[in-house]
Amino acid sequence: MLVFQISGTGIGVARRYASSQMMVPLTEAQMHFGSVFLVLWLVIGGIAAAQRGDYTDHLDCSSASTIGVTILAGPLNYTGVDPHVNCSTPRPSN
Repeated sequence: MLVFQISGTGIGVARRYASSQMMVPLTEAQMHFGSVFLVLWLVIGGIAAAQRGDYTDHLDCSSASTIGVTILAGPLNYTGVDPHVNCSTPRPSN
């Protein structure tokens, strides 16, 4: 079931269009495959971050962001993707 909220002009047209769409539910096997695929993708990304030594550095904004992006990149890390994030947190004013 598709549930979303639209505001503004043309609401009636959007509602008729959304309700006329046929939603094909995923089978249980497809859901399990997708879940397993996602978990494996993230585990491979975590292994890649460990191999790069991302977990041994001190934890600041840049290193935490780099670890997160490396994990999200998953197997793409082994195809030449080398994500690095540079960020800084603002210092408090005096």
